[in-house]
Order: sequence, then C-alpha cells, then structure tokens
Amino acid sequence: MLELKHLKTMLALERGGNLVSASALLFMSHSALSHQLKELESRIGERLFERKTEPLRFTESGLMLLNLAREVIPRVTKVEAELKGGIDRVEELRIGIECHACFQWLLPAITEFNQRYADIRVDLQGENLFDGVTELERQSLDLLFTDDRVALDDLEYETLGEFELVLVMGLNDALASRHYIQPEDLKSRRLLTYPVPLAKLDVFRQFLQPAMCQPQSVKTVANSSVMLQMVAAGLGVAAVPDWLVKDFDRQQLLCIRPLGPKGLNKTLYGAYQAANRDKVQDFLPVVRRSFEALLTSRHQNPID
Repeated sequence: MLELKHLKTMLALERGGNLVSASALLFMSHSALSHQLKELESRIGERLFERKTEPLRFTESGLMLLNLAREVIPRVTKVEAELKGGIDRVEELRIGIECHACFQWLLPAITEFNQRYADIRVDLQGENLFDGVTELERQSLDLLFTDDRVALDDLEYETLGEFELVLVMGLNDALASRHYIQPEDLKSRRLLTYPVPLAKLDVFRQFLQPAMCQPQSVKTVANSSVMLQMVAAGLGVAAVPDWLVKDFDRQQLLCIRPLGPKGLNKTLYGAYQAANRDKVQDFLPVVRRSFEALLTSRHQNPID
C-alpha cells in the first residue's frame, strides 16, 4: 500500500511547505506530484493535508505518515549506502543522538549532506544513546547531538539552536485550562516517556525532582508517533521538544503547555573531540540550517 516514494514525498512537503517547493525538492513536476498525492489519498481513503493553506497543514492521517517517514527513511538511507558497496571507498562520519525525537531535523540534514558530499557516508550509530559522551571518548563516535554539556578538556561544543521542552496532553485534559504546568500537576497523571533512565530525563531532573514531585505512574514508549497518539487518546501526558508537536498544536489535535512559568528551555549542541574538528565542520552547518528551519517555523506559529 505504502511505498518509499510516498514517505519521501511527505518529508518534502514538510520541508517545502507547499506543493511547488516540494516538487522542486523531489525533482518532479507539480502536476506529477499532485497526481501522486491524489492516488495515495485514494488508496488510504483519507486526506493528507488541507488544500489552499500556506504553509501546508497536515491532517491527522498526514501527520501519522509524516512521523513514520521521519523514522523509516534514515534507516533505509543507511542500508542503501551499505548495499551499494561503498563502505570501503568513502569516508565515514559516525554520528550519535541522545534524543528519540531528533529525526525531524536530522533527516533533512543527512539528505542534503549526502547530495552534496558523495565521498562521505553519514552513519547513525545506535540511533539513541544513553551516554553519548562516553562513546565520544571511546572514539566510537565522531559527532554527538545532545542538550547536555559535559565539561571535559578534549571535547568541543557548537551551539545549533534553542528549543523548549513542553508538556503535551489531550484536548480534553483538565490541565489544558492552565497557562503553564506546575510539578504538582503531574502527581495525578500518567507520564509517557522514552525508554531512557529517569535520571537522564530533563522533565525529572530539572522539573519534578527539584520540587520533590513524582507522576502518578510512568510508561515508556519507544516510538514518537505512538506516544503522541496515546496522548491524543487520553492515555497519558508527555514532555517532548516543542519542534516535535508544533504541527499537532497548530491543527488543534493536541494541547501544549510550558513546564513552569518561564518554560524549560534547552540548547542543542554538536559535541566532538577537538581532533575531529575538521571531520565534522562540513556537516554541522547543514544540521544548523535544518534545525533553524524548524525554529523559524515554530516562531511563525507560536504555541498559545
């Protein structure tokens, strides 16, 4: 039913913001893209986005496909590179992430970089790491994307941008009436988290633990799309980066509120050993542009 070209099209629509820009990114005509989308909508029996909106707004079904594309395409890209037999003929850039929600900005960066630098293969190691700094020190990684800055003499950090950790809930949740969330508000809530030690989660170490509060219960969910669907169904709340849920909030599919009166603001870094500075310098500007594109979109459509 679904093909890889459909998933790539969803990513191009997100990146381009409209059909004209998306068709250019896909190197196809506007009419061909329109035909492909109509065929896909006919197959699934659902509309994927709202017509005549600028920027383009995805429907709930469209957002489900978009989140699937964000997770599937990076893995397919990696396997394709290996099958082409180019492992021994190209330089390898080994990157790691300490984030389950990073594909939204990382995938476009990898795609752009692969198009511009055919002699360098970006290899995503382990997908989600609990202790990426240790992997840098072991030299099993060249570059780590993290929001934690550990002071070590041999590590360098480049700031890629700022984001906010927010609480996302169903539209009918009583907390939706609050202007912001306080730690004690979560005492009666089931908190959905990624499968990461609680001590590594910012919502615990920077928000709940300083106030000596705990949620009613915790359930781990590995998939971002599944997590947000559970939130929408009223099966819990979740603390996630604002870039992950801005589309859901704008389309009134979920409700988003700041953690605390000032919000829980974070910085995204690219960390690497000083000896690898030259190796990562071509990739970092591409990542920064991709992340800034999300931030620009977020500020144009701020959270209420």
